[in-house]
Order: sequence, then C-alpha cells, then structure tokens
Amino acid sequence: MLVKQRKASLRLTERNRMRMGWNPAADRAGRSLAAQDRFLSAFPPIPGRRVALYAAMRGEVGTDRIRSSCLAGGVHLYYPRVMEDGELSFFRHREGDGWVPGSFGIREPRAVPGNEGVRGGFDLVVVPGLAFDSRGRRLGQGYGYYDRFLAALGGTAVTVGLAFSWQLVPEVPVDAWDVPVDAVVTEDGIIQPSGAAAEGT
Repeated sequence: MLVKQRKASLRLTERNRMRMGWNPAADRAGRSLAAQDRFLSAFPPIPGRRVALYAAMRGEVGTDRIRSSCLAGGVHLYYPRVMEDGELSFFRHREGDGWVPGSFGIREPRAVPGNEGVRGGFDLVVVPGLAFDSRGRRLGQGYGYYDRFLAALGGTAVTVGLAFSWQLVPEVPVDAWDVPVDAVVTEDGIIQPSGAAAEGT
C-alpha cells in the first residue's frame, strides 16, 4: 500500500476515534490536564522564551493550562493563523487578547496593526497531531501546514507533540518531506526519540 493510502487509512481511524471519544468526557478532561502538567514539568515557562502554541480542537489534549502558565511565567506566546498564501504565520498573543474563528473552526489570534506574524525565531514549538509514534513521526490533518512550517524551521527550535496516550501508534507512515518532532508528551509519559534535552532547551 502506498504511503498516501496508509496515511489516509490511519487518518480515518484516528478521526473516528476522536469523534467517538476513546474515554468518557470526565476521564478525557483529567487526562488532558495531566498531559499539560507533564508538559509544563518537562518544558517549564522561562521568561522571554518564544513559544509557538495552538488552540486545541475538540478531541485533542487541551492547551489552555499551558497558555496560562506560559503567560504568567513571562513567555512570549504565539498562535498560528492560516494566511492567504496557504502557510502558517504565528502572532504574539497576550492575556486579554481576543480570538477570531479561523480555518476549520479553530480559534486564531486577531491580526491587528503592530502585531505582525512571524514564521521563525522560536525556542519551542508545540505541535498538534492525530497520531504519533515512538520515533517522533507525526500524522497531521492532511493539509501540510505544520509539515511545511517545521521543514522551514530547519531544526532551529525544539518541537514537541502533545497527545493522549491512545494517539500513540506503532508506526506513522511518512513521506520524504515529513519532519519528526523532538519529543511527544502524553498524560502517561514523554518520548524523546532524538534525545533532545527537555528543561531549558
């Protein structure tokens, strides 16, 4: 089976599992908070650090606790918008800044004068995904936004996938242009296939 077909099959499986709810809602909420706490323990907020985050979709590990801790810790936090050229730009987001409905119903930061989007210069990038494997390979939604963004970074930032433990699969099929993440954080643990240092990196 071709990589494209294998990806499509796995993507369908993971989307169905996300829609159906692998665990009761209360259990998912608790596991979401546990995953975020584990992330914050491994990658604690550092004042002045530039972090790219995202607003979670329904069924994903939440990111609001990470956001609150980063803002309280003096982190420069950025969120993505899909731009007219089909690429992601990240906009600085501060406490009290508003949101607008973006592509696919995901919250995006408001683009206001004086807050220009950037596509690099991050210390840490938190990456969403439908599935991950033990080698840090990631299955996205299929639009290629994060694949192109991560490739353009050229390894200049630590990249971390955030997921529930049931989103870990034995193998994610990849194409030559797919970029693995440096670590994957779930409620049950942290996988660091590349040996990237967690704290302070």
